[in-house]
Amino acid sequence: MGLALGQYIKSVRKASKMSAAKLSTDAGISKSYLDYIESGAREPQPEILAKLAAILDVELDALLEIQKKEKLESALNKLRAEKATVGDSELRAVERTADNGLTVDKKALAMTQKAFDDASNAARVADYIENPNLRAIVKAGARLSNEDLEKLKKVMESLYPDEFTK
Repeated sequence: MGLALGQYIKSVRKASKMSAAKLSTDAGISKSYLDYIESGAREPQPEILAKLAAILDVELDALLEIQKKEKLESALNKLRAEKATVGDSELRAVERTADNGLTVDKKALAMTQKAFDDASNAARVADYIENPNLRAIVKAGARLSNEDLEKLKKVMESLYPDEFTK
């Protein structure tokens, strides 16, 4: 759901040396709700994001962009899953018409993919990171292949094992 958003909020909170209890109290939400947000189990409404952004002193736009990217990715995965469950002959037979409504639609899949590709990526999020070295790492990471990201993750896990077990 909102895993990347939750992880980002949690990392900013920890970098600010703020407890979850303090953040939740200041934002006017329960600690359990904040735990759900940070774990990705719940996706906060924009007004909650605005409160969190103000308290954590981050740009609201950064939080909204992460949320938007995750929603587009989720929609894309759902469309891909629908497409995979329909056979090729059935896929050719299924059309979008005024009578039968929307079923599996190749155009919807393509449009969602385009929106995801056009959406702000990690390089834009990196612009909000104040540490120039960390910003460069995030921007470079946005261009790495999945295989290279896995290699980088293994290196980071060896250096900071506690950060990857949370």
